[in-house]
Amino acid sequence: MGRGKIEIKRIDNLNSRQVTFSKRRTGLLKKARELSVLCDADVAVIIFSSTGKLYDYSSSSMNHILSRYSKGLNSDHPEPPSDKLLTEVCNPRLDPDYTHGLHFLAPTF
Repeated sequence: MGRGKIEIKRIDNLNSRQVTFSKRRTGLLKKARELSVLCDADVAVIIFSSTGKLYDYSSSSMNHILSRYSKGLNSDHPEPPSDKLLTEVCNPRLDPDYTHGLHFLAPTF
């Protein structure tokens, strides 16, 4: 039997929100490492907490991966994508009014 579904909305209790952030951050970084190892993929994850603390993971040099990302955007898209497009691509079910704590990288031109 699978786990029950939860409603994806902001957690009001500060302590519960912090615990959930910590557990989900750990899980996300673990999945990034697994994807990198299993599929021989270059992976980079950047997370900012609500307090502004930075957490990151990269399977190789973060600068190298970000450089490849920027070059890929330049060749695939004549103009940088909008934040709205990035939100829809990265999480189409995400409520557009709830983007607090989510940060998407867009190249600066």
